[in-house]
Amino acid sequence: MSKYIITSALPYAEGVPHLGNFVGSILPADVFYKYIDMKGEDAIFICGSDQHGTPIEIQAIKKGITPKELAESVHEKIKEAMARFECTFTYYGKTDSEKNKETVYWLFDKLYKNGFIVEVTDIQPYCNTDKLFLADTFIEGTCPFCGYEKARGDQCENCGHLLNPTDLIKPHCRICGGTDISFKETKNLAIDLKKLQPEIKDFIDDRKGNNWSITAINKPLSYLEQGLKPRDITRNIDWGFDVPMEGFKDKKFYVWFDAVIGYIGITREWDEGKWEQYWKSKDTKLIEFMGKDNIEFHTMMWPGILIGSMDNLVLPYTIKAYEYLTARGLKFSKSNGIGMNVENSLGVMDPDYLRFALIYRLPETSDADFSIDLLLEVVDKIMNDKIGNFVNRVLTIAKSNSEHIGRIEMSKDYGSKIKSIIEKYKSDFESISLREALHDLIDLAEEGNSLISGSEPWKMKKDLSDTEVKNRFSEVMGNLIYTVYAIGVLSYPFTPKASGDILDYFGISGKPKLGLLDAGINLDYSKEVKPIFKKATKEQIEKLKMFSD
Repeated sequence: MSKYIITSALPYAEGVPHLGNFVGSILPADVFYKYIDMKGEDAIFICGSDQHGTPIEIQAIKKGITPKELAESVHEKIKEAMARFECTFTYYGKTDSEKNKETVYWLFDKLYKNGFIVEVTDIQPYCNTDKLFLADTFIEGTCPFCGYEKARGDQCENCGHLLNPTDLIKPHCRICGGTDISFKETKNLAIDLKKLQPEIKDFIDDRKGNNWSITAINKPLSYLEQGLKPRDITRNIDWGFDVPMEGFKDKKFYVWFDAVIGYIGITREWDEGKWEQYWKSKDTKLIEFMGKDNIEFHTMMWPGILIGSMDNLVLPYTIKAYEYLTARGLKFSKSNGIGMNVENSLGVMDPDYLRFALIYRLPETSDADFSIDLLLEVVDKIMNDKIGNFVNRVLTIAKSNSEHIGRIEMSKDYGSKIKSIIEKYKSDFESISLREALHDLIDLAEEGNSLISGSEPWKMKKDLSDTEVKNRFSEVMGNLIYTVYAIGVLSYPFTPKASGDILDYFGISGKPKLGLLDAGINLDYSKEVKPIFKKATKEQIEKLKMFSD
């Protein structure tokens, strides 16, 4: 039996993630994990806060606190927000933990002894005003590839290109804002990706058919064609893990290095006795979700670490990278204050509505704009009108006519249609086409709405003394009630609260399993029927306007 490790790119503890971060990594990972759990698979969902790096240093300096204080404070806020969003991590940890530090040192030692750590001489920016070397994210300038004016020295947030500080046009120091910058030589340690290139290419060629995003395939292949180079794993910074090697003890490990290793470190933090059962099992499938700006780290550097350790660690099976969710035509950005974050959005709407709308707009193959108008349309016309109203109408009719409803089961023709939709739902989940799976759920409601409109069971109520009409009424209601039941089961990955509310009418509590679809159905006709979804209120609309132009 397969095991699954499901991971999401770790949210950076500089600030609470915005909705673009959330929909590009944690939310689809959570939706997929919930489906895998419904299947009854042996799976763990591992995530945590990425707590090191210079952006945290910069924010801490501005706030007059230590980087650790900031990282811990934001970590707790992220944990709370994710819990409110009903994310069901097996464990949500952090990278600045003793267990992750131990894991980083262990893998560094493995890589060094195996000959994959090399010493390099870098040209690193030095701020003549602040009298210090600038880590890559302490320097900012214009991207030479796309012209974005706030690109960092390690990567352009806008186009995703990996950069070196010397690539930037018109660079300036992010601490003092000055442009009096020199470039000086300094020694660092690097992972020798050039030496690992053949194995990394084999890894990509072997795995890219396993539902990888097209971008996750094309980007690394492009870099491989150019030829990989050693990638620094140390920097002249103050916040991070010390480098345990003579000649480099004044440096720290680069944040990307301990962040990707954090997947293992956080698993060890969860259960030291079980982590190897997942990370060293040939039966394990490692499924990783991320935004497209994380592709390079997860398709080249991270596999390079795992391969270079020579310790039979599991390599990624599927890399699902999403495009950007944009707001007002721009990418959501914590630093630029664009778009709603996960905290303030929960102050406007319940998580089910946001989860549904975000997956409905999931940027699987191209950037997708997420507007307030779109959110309201999804909430009012799809969640409320198509799904909520259908569930409410069926349960209300069933409650007032329970004595005329026999065994709850589907007729052959109608059942064939519903089972076909359910099979497509499963198939779409297996291929990690989450937006399509959500549309399958909507299709179930539409099929039910079509039946209820065509059969008009409220009219049949008048002639239930007629045996033929009574049998037809019972058959129609059996079809409709099963459809409501199936929506209750299959909505769990997307809208866990609504799923629980629906299944409560059938006497089912806790996390549902797919096997329930083949079980006998018992509807509790005595329960009061309440709305599953509602339209957005005037108060909610007014709150949403705070985030519009």
